[in-house]
Amino acid sequence: MPDNKRRITIADLKAMNWVSDPQISPDGERIAYVVKQVDPKDDKKYISRIWLAKWDGSQPRQITAGPKVDSNPRWSPDGKHLAFTSNREGKNQIWILPLDGGEARQLTNQKAGAGAPIWSPDGKKIAYVARVSANSNEDDKEASDVKVITRLHYKMNGLGFLGDRYAQIFVVDVATGEEKQITSGDYDCSAPTWSPCGTKLAFSSNRTEEPDYNNQSDIWVVDATGGELTRVSPGTGPCASPSWSPCGRYIAYLGHYNEYKSATLSRVMVVPASGGEPVNLTADFDRTPGNACGSDMVSSVDPGLVWSADSKYIYFLATDGARTKVYRVENAEGARVEPITDDRAQVVYGMSMAGNRFALAITDPLNIGDVFALELGSQPRQLTAHNEKLLAELELTSPEPFTCKSDGLTIEGWVMKPVGYKPGVRYPAILEIHGGPHVAYGYTFMHEFHLLCAAGYAVIFTNPPGSQGYGQEFVMKTHHDWGGADYRGIMAAVDHVSQYDFIDPERLGVTGGSYGGYMTNWIIGHDQRFKAAVTQRSTSNRYSMFGTSDVGFMNGQFEFKENPWDNPEFYLERSPITYVNNIKTPLLILHSEEDLRCPIEQGEQLFTALKWLRREVVFVRFPNENHELSRSGQPRHRVERLEHIINWFKKYIPTRAEEYSM
Repeated sequence: MPDNKRRITIADLKAMNWVSDPQISPDGERIAYVVKQVDPKDDKKYISRIWLAKWDGSQPRQITAGPKVDSNPRWSPDGKHLAFTSNREGKNQIWILPLDGGEARQLTNQKAGAGAPIWSPDGKKIAYVARVSANSNEDDKEASDVKVITRLHYKMNGLGFLGDRYAQIFVVDVATGEEKQITSGDYDCSAPTWSPCGTKLAFSSNRTEEPDYNNQSDIWVVDATGGELTRVSPGTGPCASPSWSPCGRYIAYLGHYNEYKSATLSRVMVVPASGGEPVNLTADFDRTPGNACGSDMVSSVDPGLVWSADSKYIYFLATDGARTKVYRVENAEGARVEPITDDRAQVVYGMSMAGNRFALAITDPLNIGDVFALELGSQPRQLTAHNEKLLAELELTSPEPFTCKSDGLTIEGWVMKPVGYKPGVRYPAILEIHGGPHVAYGYTFMHEFHLLCAAGYAVIFTNPPGSQGYGQEFVMKTHHDWGGADYRGIMAAVDHVSQYDFIDPERLGVTGGSYGGYMTNWIIGHDQRFKAAVTQRSTSNRYSMFGTSDVGFMNGQFEFKENPWDNPEFYLERSPITYVNNIKTPLLILHSEEDLRCPIEQGEQLFTALKWLRREVVFVRFPNENHELSRSGQPRHRVERLEHIINWFKKYIPTRAEEYSM
């Protein structure tokens, strides 16, 4: 190990800074962004502050303070104020900060909190989304802890029970604080965007007769003072992230025609602002807009679609393999999509634009994430280094790419050598499996991976069939086939790496979360080579998952065949718990008690079955946590989770001190 370097630790989580949401000022000279940290006074909480960096690269400075969470900074059109959200007075509300000096003032007062601010073009009003009751008398009722459920989609991971509250669009006057609700009804609304004249708002909403039963949403236009809604998209699939062109003639949005339901790649669509037939600008671009690369470090804020000032181009992020880059497409039928950033091993997870200047948030396997400046036609230039001191202390391992074949497909994967690696020695290895299934591993900083390497393990990870970043045909390979082509792709990667001269095929472990937990359960029920396994926020019984998950009832529309009661044999055949008799691998089950995506009953079923069979199994339950434990759970619980993972592998796949250089 190089002098003055040390191995990363679990405790380093408390010293990390998470940088996100870079927002460039209208004149392109300043960038506001968010820095999140573990609260030094309370390891159950985080704090986040807004910082300001200058385009010229001079020292960034913090511009908000306090023991709360400030986020979503948004510039006023004249660049003199920042609107942001903060929970400094309880629920998240919108605040206004003058940048020439003075205190921030609270602008909104929504009982359930306010979403990110969207300034009107003249800077006099702000639009935002808030969840409010469709029953105007609800807030006057005496509080009760009894829940009366009447709708299919009655809960959502991270939000809890929805009741009869729906996300509606509001407009607030910046000077007076007067607020007006613009939309209403038993429908959720999202992503409002102003027309350049400031008189109308476009937004996304599923206003079909039975919105809980389908994924169809449309782009709607409404007067900024409220009134009748006009649908401008064709009503044939999900439409999201509307963005009004500066010229006022067009609305761009992300959408598709539901060809493959939830596995369909979204496209950049443009429709006349008055309505009409949309044009698919990215029909020949076999990737979906957005950042699909997951991480336990990055808080990605999707920038959506960003128009150039002349309305000629639309800029967006998209994942290509393991890289997320900035792309643009001309607003013309048959236009070619072209990348703006290059093929270096990194992931862009935040973007904003002013003129020909971009503010980017970028991570890579050796950098947790920072703000970069990019002038069109040049290369990104790093402006911040919020983890420089910590990273300078650490001996970290870079992922080494490989490819292999499975079912005629090329599978991309990576292996990370253990810290202290010595040539000629074979090391234990841990297979990591991503969630989704329609997301991807990429060139991001993964604390969990680095911890395993620091503990003496090699780490294997891959993007099997079903992953984003490799085209429509690849991403739909899980259709009616969970545990099929995806399983074979993962095991092909393990077989490939097991031939490396530094991998010990007799000392392998496996772990994954969500769908990765499903695959962990599936693998140990079908293969005996792994000496230990950790399944996280997993699903084990696809039959019961249909009725207990917040979105499980939608799986029968594409991922699985029909409804479970119509095809029980198929659902049970694709459920890992069906093969519980085959599970001999010591298994650690990690699950959050408030997980509504993969409910804890999925972990309970697997634990009870294995315990009944007297197999080696331990069940760890995290109270007051949901499906996002590994990424945004309470810091102390994130620490405990990592401790359990490392200790489990150390117990069943011990390392040998003599094999490592110190």
